[in-house]
Amino acid sequence: MDNRAFAYGGKHFVPVRKFEKKDGDFYQITRRLKRDLEFGFFRSDCYGKDGQKAEYSHEGFYAASPDKTCDIFRCVENGRLYVPCEYELQEYKESQKDRRRDYER
Repeated sequence: MDNRAFAYGGKHFVPVRKFEKKDGDFYQITRRLKRDLEFGFFRSDCYGKDGQKAEYSHEGFYAASPDKTCDIFRCVENGRLYVPCEYELQEYKESQKDRRRDYER
């Protein structure tokens, strides 16, 4: 995995990892996703221009990323995890177990 930071929409992101079997199925993963409208990375045709910080596109995000297969990215500026979805970057909430594992590395 290429974990170099890259710029997109005025922020910097680091690829973290792909989803793993332990993350569960699609339903379990999507329950950990949350809209972060304050972060403002969404398509204008989805929520309008109010609050939008950067025009988002799924294809554009992956074009900027050095790792084209990663699922979870960390924003350098705020430390939060994000998943590039079709219409927006959605915040990914780690489980307590995942957070402990990451800090032990």
